Amino acid sequence: MTTPNLMRPVTALFCVFALVALGSCQTMDDFSQSLNDLNDGLGAYAKETPNSGPELAPASLPSFGVGDAFVFDSGRAIYVKSLNGDRVEWNGGGDYRFETTADFTGPNLDWSYTDQEDRKRTGSATVKEGSETIWPLSVAKFVRVSTKSENIDPDTGDTNSFDQWLTCKVPATETVEVPAGTFDSFVIECARYYKQWWMQTTRWWYAPDVGFYVKRYRKWNSDEEDEESLLTYGPAPAKIPQKQRERVSDTVQVALENINSGDTKRATQSSLTIAITPLKTVQTDKGVWCRTYRQELSARSRTSEQIKTACRTDDGWVIEDEVADKAS
Repeated sequence: MTTPNLMRPVTALFCVFALVALGSCQTMDDFSQSLNDLNDGLGAYAKETPNSGPELAPASLPSFGVGDAFVFDSGRAIYVKSLNGDRVEWNGGGDYRFETTADFTGPNLDWSYTDQEDRKRTGSATVKEGSETIWPLSVAKFVRVSTKSENIDPDTGDTNSFDQWLTCKVPATETVEVPAGTFDSFVIECARYYKQWWMQTTRWWYAPDVGFYVKRYRKWNSDEEDEESLLTYGPAPAKIPQKQRERVSDTVQVALENINSGDTKRATQSSLTIAITPLKTVQTDKGVWCRTYRQELSARSRTSEQIKTACRTDDGWVIEDEVADKAS
């Protein structure tokens, strides 16, 4: 039977009275819980995309040492300049420096550089209490991070403060091929927001065997994008601590003076392992003996390799790099 239009408000009112009467046996908390149970039940029909990547054990925070360097095919090269507690100071080229924790997905805690107009730009950031950490990495992990940033205006000296927040997740694992090699990696994706506006998304491919990301992709709300892949990595000979540099130099002298081509002289200094292998020996038309050798420096499961040449003088073996440095 069709209800007359005049009767519909009365019918609706009756329904309200019925809900109130229902309250005598079911509270609003019970009603909310019923809705939650219903939602949970419906959630069983939501299918997660299965991870088709390699199985990886949970990955803990990476570790770094002074001189650890990473070079990307974008032309960007960074290395660890110093360590202070849990803070890592990086050099990003020229006078650009920035500090992070071992968690590279977080904000730069402190940074500075000179811009194209010769103005010094500086800033800092803090992670607010209550923020979560994405480490150790495991597939399907999801966290929220809240930050406060401050930038110093180079013209006025005024401090500009603003809050941002991140949502970070580990959607999958993936085997990725880059110039440095092929690596099993965790995919980490962080979206950055200012108030309710999405500002940027960054995706990293973190390889536990390297202890750093081997690929990075970024996109901004302006539709600007960039991508870079790891070209080479490991201890940088000129950036490692002084005692390690001295140990490398001594090992080179002993190897070139005493061992045959193809043999390897090994040594260690603190966390650094050194391997020097002479490859070829020649005599110049002026009677000077020169040797080409391979130098491998390893620390924290990262290895860098250099091919160098040195020539014999009355003061020992002089490396071509050192001659070029003195000439310049």
